[in-house]
Amino acid sequence: MTLDPGPVRRDVAAEVRGAARRQAQRWTGAGPALVGVFLVMLFMGAFIILDYTFDQDPHRIIKVALGLGVLVGIVSQPRIGLLVLPVVSPFLAWIPPTPIPGLNTLNVLLFSVFGSFALSQVLARRPFLKIGRLGPVIIALLTLAGLSIIRGAAAPTGYGYNTYNAFLILVRSCTTFATYFIVLAMSNGEKDRRHITWAVLIGLLLESLVTIKFGRTGAGSRAVGSIGQSNELGAFLALLGVLAAALAVGARSWYAKLVAAGIFAASGFGIMLSLSRGSMLALVGGLALVTWRSSRWAFVLMVLLLVSSPLWVPDYVVDRINSSKVESDSDDGYGVDKASEARLMTWQAIGNVVEHHPFDGVGFTGLQFVLPDVGAAMGLTDIKDSAHNTYLRMLSEMGVFGLLLFLATLAKLFHLAHVAANKAKRRFDRAIAIGTCGSVVSMAISCAFGDRFWSPVVVSSLWVMAALVEDSLDHPAPEPVR
Repeated sequence: MTLDPGPVRRDVAAEVRGAARRQAQRWTGAGPALVGVFLVMLFMGAFIILDYTFDQDPHRIIKVALGLGVLVGIVSQPRIGLLVLPVVSPFLAWIPPTPIPGLNTLNVLLFSVFGSFALSQVLARRPFLKIGRLGPVIIALLTLAGLSIIRGAAAPTGYGYNTYNAFLILVRSCTTFATYFIVLAMSNGEKDRRHITWAVLIGLLLESLVTIKFGRTGAGSRAVGSIGQSNELGAFLALLGVLAAALAVGARSWYAKLVAAGIFAASGFGIMLSLSRGSMLALVGGLALVTWRSSRWAFVLMVLLLVSSPLWVPDYVVDRINSSKVESDSDDGYGVDKASEARLMTWQAIGNVVEHHPFDGVGFTGLQFVLPDVGAAMGLTDIKDSAHNTYLRMLSEMGVFGLLLFLATLAKLFHLAHVAANKAKRRFDRAIAIGTCGSVVSMAISCAFGDRFWSPVVVSSLWVMAALVEDSLDHPAPEPVR
């Protein structure tokens, strides 16, 4: 005798899950692209309405249409964005700003690239974010900057503090570091590393050619390129020029060496046009490390070029270097020029600020409100509203812990690239790792002459290279065939 099994009970929850899974599988192809295209069109439409009128010149409408087409391509194929990002980042100053506070072209580009990538990864049930080896120290530094804003707003030093502006600058700075996390999450293997590295060098080449094209048309007969400021232009060219030199020495094929050497030469000439003495020193420092680790012959050649530089360097560069010392009535007969004297006075005023706030600082971006009044109280003239030194800015705005975190960030990036260079199995991976080491040295020197670390235009490509170096450790290339 068998029992009647009775009516079969439906598992509604299982059916819903199955239907959702089948729907997600159908959307893993064209679905994210269609959603991304809709979002891009929505954002671009809002941008046009807010920033343009109907009576615009045709060339502006064409630019918007081209930008829309590029963004559609980026959203449909997110990896295209990894190639576009380092190419366009030097030219952000040329792109009309958005009327929305905190939102600029780089933000929109990063959101389009990573948003469409993350959506496809989520639908495919794959992870879409990596913290990486540098993530903890970057997050700690940004967190401390955020806390310093609260400190500046809650207990201002008495000279004023703009909390809203500090918050916007921090958001913009987070965009700079976001390139590291995005490239780390999206790059996958030797092919991606090669493509993105050459995209970085293409961006460097284009900026160098723009600098050469416009020449020394800025203030003081100094080149400003598309970046708009001579010292920042020089820092950008030095930072990535070191990478081009590493590939010129370490690349395997002769045509890759030739192209990289041409890009390095163009960037070096651009630095001379900028007349940025700090950038010249940064280039030499980074280049010394690259040539020493890559080829002793290249190092000897660099030394010979430096020794013979008075014979081939343009006269305006020699005059700029010599202008760091001018005749004075002091005992030794020489003194510093006015620009250097102003910096020394500024640094003296910063010393007074640090003496009163060694641990808490005056808050992120708060130094600009403090320096002029402190200088006046000390009887110093010609005090600038910027530290013109990243180390002193970190110390005065975020205290000793901010300075230590900044140094730890540079040290961890250098160590990461050093380890990657030692473990690299291909010459290309070794070259980009050594080039990144040299770029860190260049950045460390540049930071002694200006505030470069927080600039999206100057530093974004360095974090792109940091992600590629880490990817070479996570996805090493196979052993070369001998």
